[in-house]
Amino acid sequence: MHTTGPSRVKAATSAPDVRAPRLRLLSPASTAAGVASVGRAMTVLGAFRPGDTALPLRVLAARTGLYKSTILRLLASLEKHCCVRRCHDGTWCLGPMLFHWGALYTRGLGLDALVPPVLESLTEATGQGAAFWVRLDDERRICLYRVAPPRTRRVAVEPGDVMPYGAAATGRVFAIWGGNGEEAPPEGAEVIVTQGARDQDPAAISAPVFGSDRELRGALTVSGSGDRLLPEVEKVRPLVAEAAAGLSRALAG
Repeated sequence: MHTTGPSRVKAATSAPDVRAPRLRLLSPASTAAGVASVGRAMTVLGAFRPGDTALPLRVLAARTGLYKSTILRLLASLEKHCCVRRCHDGTWCLGPMLFHWGALYTRGLGLDALVPPVLESLTEATGQGAAFWVRLDDERRICLYRVAPPRTRRVAVEPGDVMPYGAAATGRVFAIWGGNGEEAPPEGAEVIVTQGARDQDPAAISAPVFGSDRELRGALTVSGSGDRLLPEVEKVRPLVAEAAAGLSRALAG
């Protein structure tokens, strides 16, 4: 009769080898593909421009340069996260999650209780529109708050509008005090006055607003038609300077 040896019995009755599960790491190729997908999704969102309410697929394809099949896959993912919404006629519009993120951004800056009252006071004192701009990137700025002048018929700038730095007063504030060293600060004053830099006949008076350690937090700007604002420069300039300095003191703590 054949008998099983001790070593054979031990092997048959021993517990199975249990090993900890191995973590699945993304390969460089997978990581690159994910980054590319995020970039393409941002391209689709960036196809929407001021004044757009909804866009058909053909316009999205023309503006992004992406294949329609690729855009549809990206839109499906964006829709799942409420970043876009498909309309009843098949066009696409931006979704409410973008507003949620924008509100989180503005509240996170800690400016909601400080800036709007200052803009309202400047508009009341000057009769001109007042706005607060922040840096978007190395070339662009975005309007965070704006108070329109009384009896205005044309809204030139609204919160959320993006513009290049340009040669206007607001853009020069970012070029001078934004840390890029593009321009040297003017002597004796931190107020910039320009005329005719962007539209047919605009004028603007802008001053930097700093936080702690003289970090530029934004630009406070009063703007309007040159024929109305420029004759009042000597009156408005100190108002803008004083308002910007007050905000800087508040932000510096």
